[in-house]
Parts: sequence; C-alpha cells; structure tokens
Amino acid sequence: MRILVTGATGFVGAVLMPLLVARYGEEAISAFVMPEDKIPSSWMGTEVRVFEGDIADANAVQAAVEGKTHVVHMAGFISYWKGEARQLQHVNVDGVRRVVEACLRSAVRRLIHISSVGAVGFHRNGRLADEMTPFNWPPAILYMASKRKGQDIVEQAVKERGLPAVILNPASIIGPGDHNPATPHNELYRRVCCRRLIGSFAGGLALVDVRDLSAIILKALEGWGKDGESYNVVGANLSYAEVVRLISQACGRKAYPVRLPAFFVTLAGIASEQIIRLSGRRPLLTAAYGRLSGWTAYYDNAKSRAAFDHAYIDAQTSLRDGWEYFHDTFGCGGKLRVQKRHFVAQKRLMGQKKGCKNDLS
Repeated sequence: MRILVTGATGFVGAVLMPLLVARYGEEAISAFVMPEDKIPSSWMGTEVRVFEGDIADANAVQAAVEGKTHVVHMAGFISYWKGEARQLQHVNVDGVRRVVEACLRSAVRRLIHISSVGAVGFHRNGRLADEMTPFNWPPAILYMASKRKGQDIVEQAVKERGLPAVILNPASIIGPGDHNPATPHNELYRRVCCRRLIGSFAGGLALVDVRDLSAIILKALEGWGKDGESYNVVGANLSYAEVVRLISQACGRKAYPVRLPAFFVTLAGIASEQIIRLSGRRPLLTAAYGRLSGWTAYYDNAKSRAAFDHAYIDAQTSLRDGWEYFHDTFGCGGKLRVQKRHFVAQKRLMGQKKGCKNDLS
C-alpha cells in the first residue's frame, strides 16, 4: 500500500500521520503540503516523502498521486467570511477536482475524501439529519456551499467514471493534538479556561473526536465502507452552552454560557465585517457565523457506527483531553500569545497565496 495524504499538516494530519507511519511504515506514506506549511512535531523527522504545491495545481497534484494506491484527501479551507470566497472555491472545489482527476489517471484503488457535515442538509429544530437529508444550507454560507460542490465532484466521478471513493463527513473536530493555537477550537479553550467567558451562541452543533475520525480513516483505507457512499462521522450533538460548560468543568474554571440571541450576534458580525473592510484582515465574527449561531444542526451517526463497527468517544472525554493537551502545549500566558501571533501571521501569508489550506479543525 502506498498512501498520499493531503492536508497532512493540519489538526487531523498531526494525529493521523503517526498512526499511518506506525501501521504501514515511513516509506509507504507521502504528504502533499503547501510550501509554507510547518511539519507538525508528531511526524517531523520521519522519512515520509513530502510533496509541496498548490492543491489546485493539476501538475503538482498529479505528480504527488502518481504511483499511489490510496489517497486521503483532507486539504480544505474553512471560512465564513465572504471576503474569502475565492479561496473557498480554489481549495474546496478546484482542489477536489484536481485530486479526483489525478486519482482517475493513476488508477488509485481508493480515494478517502474528507468532506464535512456542512455538505449535508440539516434541520433547524435539532432533529437528527442523516446522509440523505437534502442540502439546504443558505447560499450565503459559502463554506457549506463549497464543501457541497466538492462532494458533488467526487460523487459524480464515482457514478459516471467508476472512481473508487468513500466519503466521510466529519462534524466539528475536537480532542487532543490541535497544534495551532490560533484555531477556533483552541481559541475556545483559551477563552473559557484562561479568561472568564460570559455568553455563548444560542444553537447547537455536532462534534467528533479527532481520534475517532483518524480511526475511521484507517478502516476506510483497509476497505471498510462502501465505495460511493457517504458517512456522517459524528460523536455527539451538543448545544454551544453545553460545550462551554464541559470545557469549564474540565479546566476547573467558572464560565457563564448565557445564550446570546442569534439576531444580535448576526448584527455584530455585520459590524465586524464593515470595520475590517479596509484592512483586508479576516474578521473574528461574520454575519454568516452569526446566523449559524442560532441554529441547532445535529447529525445522525448510525450509518458510520454500523459500517465501520465504531464506538465513538464521549464528548466529555474529548473536551477534557483537548484541554489537557492545550494546557500542556500552550499554557495560558505569554508563550501562548507569542505562538498565536506567529500562527496568525503565517495564516495571513498563506491566505494571500491561495494554496493548500489544511484547517480541518
């Protein structure tokens, strides 16, 4: 087995790559990364072959895929800001197309495409959505739209051109191993445990432990799951307030997750976008994220539990382990502030270069 992993320097990559190396050996694993990406310490120093390039560069992707039997496509770009519409299209749509074409030309045995529950429809009242729920996210939520388009490319290639591919739709990823202090995941730990958080979004979301997603990817590489099928990879469905409560419980700090009306959060997002309009920097809060804050988008995991014979880690354990990793890695003082500034600066640089983002977290 010869495996290529795109997005290998992100949160999931940092956890998955050592598992792949341990199971298949360094010589069997390759990674496709952006030239500016920093190799995570979890697999730094291994003999993994690294290909550098833009995920939407057909020649670069083809060179990386050539000779591989399996491809795990995780490279993706997350943004809820309309100012980054081009990057979303470039990475989440054009990038998927390049990977699919390369896999077809190279006759890979299986593509494992990491999509998102954002590519699946949802019910605003909290009723569980399964893989067949029609896509109904508003067009203004550009991230979801881009992930749906990317998944459509894979599904069409399976049906019309015989591409052997399985699609995994992970929820918001949590747990230990997120080595970038500037991600929303780590920002939540910082706000709850290193400050005093008052307020939370009104709705709810689906979560999955990074270790669960990695375990299911490993099984998909071994042939579990059916080609052409998609699977919701979800460990728990929780309100935002409950997430804050569990994190505060894990770190022993008091938090006050008073639910903020989505209407006011949306207005704050609009104001934030207007304020940063001239600077060109990504706003901390956007109008689209404000709208999301009031919806309860929960997903059913029955299909993935059955197909991969998998028992998910409970959310309390995931959030506790995630906090312990955050604390041990970053602390809550000056070291964290310095590292966060470094990652934010690096992120802005990469955002200007349209490359292979890997912010799956």
